[in-house]
Amino acid sequence: MDLPVARFRIVIQARRGRLPPRTPSKDVTEFKDTLDDFDQDAINIATTCLLDGIDDKLHRNSLEQLTQNLHQDVLVNSHHHYQLGYYYHYGIGPVKKDEQKAMENYHLAIEDHHPGAYYQLAELVQDRHRNYENVDIDQLTLIEGIGEQVKMLTKSAAEGKYTKSYRKLKESYTDSQDWRKVMDSYYQSLEQSITTTHDDKQLSQIYNELGILDIISAECNHEKEKCDLHLQRGYDHFEKSKQLGKPAASYNLAVHKFATLSSKQITTPDSKNMQYYTVAADQGHCLAQFELAIRYQTKKPTTNRDYSEALKLLLKSARYGYSDILYHVGLSYLNGLGVAQDLNLAKDYFEWAIAGTNLFDNLHKGRQYFQLGYIYHRGLGLSKDIKLAAHFYASGILVANCSQCYLFLAKLIEKKKLENVDISEAIKLYVKSLELDNNNEWDGYVHYRLGKIYSNDRYYNYFDTQMSKIHFESAINKFKSKRRDRIDEDSDDYYHLGRMYQHGLGVRKDLDVAVANFQKSIDTAEITNSIYDKYYAQKALKMRNLLQ
Repeated sequence: MDLPVARFRIVIQARRGRLPPRTPSKDVTEFKDTLDDFDQDAINIATTCLLDGIDDKLHRNSLEQLTQNLHQDVLVNSHHHYQLGYYYHYGIGPVKKDEQKAMENYHLAIEDHHPGAYYQLAELVQDRHRNYENVDIDQLTLIEGIGEQVKMLTKSAAEGKYTKSYRKLKESYTDSQDWRKVMDSYYQSLEQSITTTHDDKQLSQIYNELGILDIISAECNHEKEKCDLHLQRGYDHFEKSKQLGKPAASYNLAVHKFATLSSKQITTPDSKNMQYYTVAADQGHCLAQFELAIRYQTKKPTTNRDYSEALKLLLKSARYGYSDILYHVGLSYLNGLGVAQDLNLAKDYFEWAIAGTNLFDNLHKGRQYFQLGYIYHRGLGLSKDIKLAAHFYASGILVANCSQCYLFLAKLIEKKKLENVDISEAIKLYVKSLELDNNNEWDGYVHYRLGKIYSNDRYYNYFDTQMSKIHFESAINKFKSKRRDRIDEDSDDYYHLGRMYQHGLGVRKDLDVAVANFQKSIDTAEITNSIYDKYYAQKALKMRNLLQ
């Protein structure tokens, strides 16, 4: 935790009368653990901003669409059954829990090898055995339950890293002798079935499952020779599965044998892992399509053709309806990436993303709530609705602990857009946003806002020139470090740097430097294709014209 965050925690407690203020020291971060009620404060603030029935309406609309598609035989696929099963499994929105209906729909979904359906069937088995925790059950029943889970988790993990299946198998193999025995037994049964299986599709599935179990065994084995043996055997099984036409086998080779897409080893389109990802994507592997799409969107420099190819892949991968994928489709329509901007369609995709389920490696957790909130906040394609904006920001906090939602709900409070909340609650949310922003994406802006609050003498209880100085200096450092560390440059960073030099906030006042930063804000927005950057570029244009 950086100094301003740590000091704020102490100051806010002092103003509650719990301890005297003190000067921050190198040990100040230890104080965090004594503030048990701080997170609860944030939850309470968010809860007061929720509107009745909004999320239920989104889930009800999603349920009606799923049911309509099934009844009309329109684009019926495994995801519709999976999503219905998920609704019945957890009793979401207007649906009451019904384990039998959940299981029926999951079984229909696995006919197309839906990885999420396999995983949720394993969860149902686990839930059933949890009900027996206080009842003596024999070892045979216990092993049978583990056997059902191993089978479903292996099938899920073999399809790719959609769920927690791979991690769960690996942890269980390491921690439980019973699980290890059952997994080894399942491996042997798969090997034996090879000689009696003559259907290529079934054989490809068997080899792919053997491969994933080999990789897990290798990662759990500390003897190098045995580890290398299991790895090579896994690669061989994936290759056999790939030759028989299994898309997930190509994906598994890209992930486990070669570097992943996020690796620095990817330098050329003809790199081995790119070749295997491309093969998997061409064969219809949803996760390969999604990860290739993200690569197209994030490569430097990015062309309109890259964005167009990315959107094609995203729309193909959206057949499984995972929130992360739907979010990125919505983002493409919001910013006009590879397609004409369509704010209404963007809004629809963000709403569908809320009703969907997340991928295991959820890199954009809760941002569908943030984007919906921002659409209503700025009135993008519709009338402004601050209460709805606050609702979605608050939902992103409560459902996904989304750092951007903390930040923008705090801003609504600071700007007095909401009733029955005060500046102290904005400060709490800003500080929480700082703690959650591990990528330093928004740190500079949060420090800027906190500096503005502490330098404003209207907030008598919080007016503190030293604190404002600390936050403004932190903002400057964060904005500059993003450029130094080559983190994506944003138009709003340059805009707020311009404002700081314009008014001498944490720096020496310099109107020439201010104008230069306003110009960079304008130029950056032309490159990023971000609706958020365009908003700040417009503000920067006004400031630049005012000062010139």
